[in-house]
Amino acid sequence: MSELGWGPGVVVLILSWAITLYTLWQMIEMHEMFPGKRFDRYHELGQAAFGENVGLYIMVPLQLLVKISACIVYMVTGGQSLKNVHDLAVSAENCTKMKIRHFILIFASSHYSAIAWVASVKKHATDDVDYGYRKRTTSVPLAFLSALGEMAFAYAGHNVVLEIQATIPSTPEKPSKGPMWKGALVAYIIVAFCYFPVAIAGFHTFGNKVEENILESLTKPKALAIVANVFVVLHLLGSYQVYAMPVFDMAESVMIKKWHFRPTKVLRYSIRWTFVAATMSIAVALPYFSALLSFFGGFVFAPTTYFIPCIMWLILKKPKRFSASWCTNWSCIIVGIVLMIIAPIGGLAKLIGHIRKCAMANGVQNQDLGEEDQSFGLEDWLPITASRNANWYYSAFHNVAAIVGAGVLALPYAMSELGWGPGVLVLILSWVITLYTLWQMIEMHEMFEGQRFDRYHELGQEAFGKRLGLYIVVPLQLLVEISVCIVYMVTGGKSLKNVHDLAVGDKTCTKIKVEHFILIFASSQFVLSLLKNFNSISGVSLVAAVMSVSYSTIAWVASVEKHATDDVDYGYRKRTTSVPFAFLSALGEMAFAYAGHNVVLEIQATIPSTPENPSKQPMWKGAIVAYIIVAICYFPVALAGFWTFGNKVEENILESLTKPTPLIIVANMFVVVHLLGSYQVYAMPVFDMIESVMIKKWHFSPTRVLRFTIRWSFVAATMGVAVRLPYFSALLSFFGGFVFAPTTYFIPCIMWLILKKPKRFGASWCINWSCIILGMVLMIIAPIGGLVKLIDHLKKGDLRNIKCITT
Repeated sequence: MSELGWGPGVVVLILSWAITLYTLWQMIEMHEMFPGKRFDRYHELGQAAFGENVGLYIMVPLQLLVKISACIVYMVTGGQSLKNVHDLAVSAENCTKMKIRHFILIFASSHYSAIAWVASVKKHATDDVDYGYRKRTTSVPLAFLSALGEMAFAYAGHNVVLEIQATIPSTPEKPSKGPMWKGALVAYIIVAFCYFPVAIAGFHTFGNKVEENILESLTKPKALAIVANVFVVLHLLGSYQVYAMPVFDMAESVMIKKWHFRPTKVLRYSIRWTFVAATMSIAVALPYFSALLSFFGGFVFAPTTYFIPCIMWLILKKPKRFSASWCTNWSCIIVGIVLMIIAPIGGLAKLIGHIRKCAMANGVQNQDLGEEDQSFGLEDWLPITASRNANWYYSAFHNVAAIVGAGVLALPYAMSELGWGPGVLVLILSWVITLYTLWQMIEMHEMFEGQRFDRYHELGQEAFGKRLGLYIVVPLQLLVEISVCIVYMVTGGKSLKNVHDLAVGDKTCTKIKVEHFILIFASSQFVLSLLKNFNSISGVSLVAAVMSVSYSTIAWVASVEKHATDDVDYGYRKRTTSVPFAFLSALGEMAFAYAGHNVVLEIQATIPSTPENPSKQPMWKGAIVAYIIVAICYFPVALAGFWTFGNKVEENILESLTKPTPLIIVANMFVVVHLLGSYQVYAMPVFDMIESVMIKKWHFSPTRVLRFTIRWSFVAATMGVAVRLPYFSALLSFFGGFVFAPTTYFIPCIMWLILKKPKRFGASWCINWSCIILGMVLMIIAPIGGLVKLIDHLKKGDLRNIKCITT
């Protein structure tokens, strides 16, 4: 009201109430407009109006956005109300000032209006109250537009009205629309009793000095204001679930019907906790109440509330042209479309204004820090640079843990897709090229005196420029690290399943899917992700390195011991994918086996450096030791595995080896233990990157709550993808070509050419250009084979699920 003024404010308030009541009636009428058919969900009615496919494409994204945005705003409002209670009940002198973000987290873990207007009337308007447009962070016209979105947000019930009506019994004699309309009328009368007095009395009392949330303006009587805020929190605890439930219903329907997941409690909890964590994260990042209301109100609430019901009414009911119903609906459509276009502009401007204001406030706050606070350095808190006391042997086992991972288990399978000649050639070439590019990165870590490039993207910015370097390196590095974590989730789950199947057997126990073992493996990462920094995982990393050498040795020794059978075949076998695509995918699998470059600068950042003893010396010594261990692991596993099993080798060599059973069980457990540490080696740079952005750019306080929220959300996300796509070799080949080839094979060479500027057509220049050409070819062709294999796996998985369902 303070942004619209008395006249426009009252008009918009009344018009919104009338239009949304009319469109609500339309939806209730359309719920069962065809005999024997009930549209229990908004998208089902949309499909009836716009067609099966178009209806889904229009309604589902909008409805999801409405419900997600409502849940985000409710998170913010719940947090603000809790903060109001805290600020009113506890004086600032008695307690350290807490930020709104902390209260949002408190509200999230647990998962008014009469007092507001009565208290406003009781307070009376002061003599200096001003009803004119005040100067704000946004201009008056933009503030006016944003206010329209705030009004639209207030009427959001349409997005769950069909779902509510679906709970009412219906017969031809007593259709559900009767009791539903009766309840809707009562609800809208209550809405009028809530909305009109609050809007008018609040604006009358405070004028243009009213806060975004009226309860923030009301501080007396203190006890009543506290009670009102508590009522808001209690209301939002329930309302959040009203909007979240249809999202849960939609997500669970897709997971079970389309993707053939079993309807279990684990699936339900995973979906729901992920959703709550996601809305909480956005609310914590953007706790700007009115800006969110106006943006979401215009962008997604206006269509679903103001005019889409009218469009569906015109399509399905077909009222007479230029009749009262036809004119009313077209008027609502025009008003709604205008609102959808102009309101988000104001909301977006206000959101940008809030972010700028927050950034300026933090800048002033940082300038005013005392000596005690200035002693805190961000670099001392972030996981990569928090500790610089590592040595060459730290470099050795960190690099072994980073390089020798899931990829080694797929090398015999890759050999079977390449054949003896190309397989051995690619194996040796990959080892040589990646050792060379690893040396380049170690040399470039501190190529300028007094400056260390502690992260891959920092070196990229030096080579390509501040902006372009970020745009090139950060997405690739994030994709590498995330993809490794996903593959390690899959491999860890598969190895646990191998242990179960070998130790227990299918006959003794109900067969458990690999997805369940992935969830078991993921549970450990929620604990390990709490370790503070890179050096704090050095013990875990050392154990991981020992485990990788151990299971690789078991794999090739057991293969040699088994001997090749007489019927072993080294030719190309018929697979789900054709031979050329299998050949391409094998190149990606080989590339995936060399992934240490994506964390090499981060590992080197943990080593102390002086002009007399630069970090590159112990780092290179450790890298050489690591690559010797890599050769001892990779070459025997690849050659012995292929020699023993030929083209019948499984994607994971340990799945082909079943005897001696105790030894293979031990090898699979070694894989699990190794992956526990290696996951963290790749996850730490991601944590470092996200925490840097959250603190430097978004000005979060470096707290444990922030750290735990970021890390658990990441583990949950990688777990979700791994559960959905547990296809080992397909993931290896796709990610190996698409993101590992650039960061490992040729981007270091490009940076070397830019920064070191070797002589044209000299040895260094020619070697680097050769690596660049090979790497780019690999990046283009390998993902094609991986994608084809992934599609075949998905089709195969769907067929298997169909058989299971029919059985």
